[in-house]
Amino acid sequence: MVEGIINLTRKVLPKLSPYSRHNIESLNAMPEMVLAKMISKGDKSIVHVDMNHCIAAIISKNGITTSYTDALNGCNSVGVILKLKDNRKLCILSHYVPTNTDGQTSAIAKQLETYAPYIDTDYKPKIFFNIRGYKDYGKLEAVPNPIIEKIKNLFKNRFSKGFEYFITPYQNQTRPAFFSSANIFQFDSTDLNKLKITNVGEQEKFIDITV
Repeated sequence: MVEGIINLTRKVLPKLSPYSRHNIESLNAMPEMVLAKMISKGDKSIVHVDMNHCIAAIISKNGITTSYTDALNGCNSVGVILKLKDNRKLCILSHYVPTNTDGQTSAIAKQLETYAPYIDTDYKPKIFFNIRGYKDYGKLEAVPNPIIEKIKNLFKNRFSKGFEYFITPYQNQTRPAFFSSANIFQFDSTDLNKLKITNVGEQEKFIDITV
């Protein structure tokens, strides 16, 4: 557990109960529901990205530290971390239906163009794909997806020093009750170089984005 990051994930998924009160409690404990409730209470440090949207957020200790999207059910989520010239981080998060990879690529390109004067091009961007997967001998593998090459080509044309990318497939069929469909980027408010990504199904990644 990182000091400045809320632990949203559950070790064991709750099961459906014959009692509606228990089911409501289980629903409200889902990571995306916890974040939505925080937003409804006025928390300005969290940004929610709707389906077929792409939002760029400048990360700061007294500002935005969390960006997330939910309802990933066959859709593509692409997150990008860049460094700005003033050492702050820029988090671009997108969520698009799988039939609109051109629209998703174009939306990310527009954010790159908007922030181009402020981006530190000596920093290698980090790109995170959360896309539909399939089971292959019990292991979850990514379904071939054109969004990967389209985004890679987009960054090849803009960052001559290269970039890093990571692919995390998610379970899209036979999901159990109260299965989280959220892709969440949480930055440690005490050290913004520390990032926790919670992918669909509450798969956790802790990443140091210093370099």
